Amino acid sequence: MYITVVGGGNSTPIFAALAKDAGHNVAILTRRPNDWDAKDVGFVNEDAGYCDGAPEMRKAIDLVTDDPALCIPQSEMIFLAGIPIHHNPEVLKRIKPHMDMTKKVHVGSICAYGGFNWVAADALGPGEYSLFGTQLIPWCCGTKEYGKTGLVIGAKRLLRIATEGGQDADGVVPILCEILKMPFLTHTDFLASTLWPNNPSLHPPILYGLFADWDGVSAYDPATLPKLIYADMRTGSAKALVQMDQELCAIVAKLREHYPNNQHLKSDFSMYHCVNENYKEQITCKWDAVSSVLTNKAFAKHKIPYTQVEGGVVPTLKHKFFETDLPFGLCTFKDIACMLNLEVPLIDAMIRWNQKLIGKDYLTDSGRIDGKDACECVLPSAMGLTVDSLEFGNRKEKKLKSKA
Repeated sequence: MYITVVGGGNSTPIFAALAKDAGHNVAILTRRPNDWDAKDVGFVNEDAGYCDGAPEMRKAIDLVTDDPALCIPQSEMIFLAGIPIHHNPEVLKRIKPHMDMTKKVHVGSICAYGGFNWVAADALGPGEYSLFGTQLIPWCCGTKEYGKTGLVIGAKRLLRIATEGGQDADGVVPILCEILKMPFLTHTDFLASTLWPNNPSLHPPILYGLFADWDGVSAYDPATLPKLIYADMRTGSAKALVQMDQELCAIVAKLREHYPNNQHLKSDFSMYHCVNENYKEQITCKWDAVSSVLTNKAFAKHKIPYTQVEGGVVPTLKHKFFETDLPFGLCTFKDIACMLNLEVPLIDAMIRWNQKLIGKDYLTDSGRIDGKDACECVLPSAMGLTVDSLEFGNRKEKKLKSKA
């Protein structure tokens, strides 16, 4: 296959090297092509349980470019893998003119949360393309050297792939099994993936537990703050994490009533179950959800970003923790909760807190996401969806083919 990896972030050199190792032609589409060397792309592997414990993989790929015309027309798989998901709409619109909409092309995202199928269908319009996404990022990862070397800290031990209809009608899962070196990949759909515990279920409650009373200006003494977002979790964060878990599970429970035949919604969506099934032996204390997050080796290196200011430090607001998890996570959950007439008080509180910090107006006194900046959010209601059409979204032609 000809595979284009879109973006230049942590996961890009990892997926690109793996795809090349699996025998595919590989291009990277990035804004910074001059910072890459196509002859030397790879990753360091710190997980002895992944890739047979090989400490490193390096490959020469076929192309690094910032011009979609050089790679998108011939691509049989387009994988958005190295960009924060709030950039997905604009990136998809940029590559659309270069796609042949009469050809089956696998178009996917490294994380299928945030209603990727709704967003992609809205940006790309009608076509024969096939949508997919990994339910969670395949690895907790980082960057050793930008444009050259990624870092695998801990790989998933179970991973679901979201497809339209949830049964992989277009056959992308076997391709990903070979590329990711994860023969255990299994199936899910996009609705389950959007609600599955992921970044918006973790980052906002942990940060809210720390900074709920912060005025957005005053400096903190760095000696009083945790450095690691998971491994240094404190009591307030733990309490918020547990309540967030309960509210998300309540949304799923309500949706099951509307979709009694959806097997993917019948899974256990609790944070405890999800973290432990994904990381297994990498977690050293499995007492509850909080201890499982705290002691997950794969989570151990992730930091809270701070900005130095006069008198100390403040949380860095120009970061995906505050700019992505809100409009592509919490606001999406709230919109679905409104469809279900379900109260979610912590989600409400976190939205109001976060939107004030970043100067946005999403949730208003109406109790709905209808503020002046609501157009920035992934809101199924704004895309014309109802509680009865959430499952498949607006891709009616693909829904008919899937059922056939």
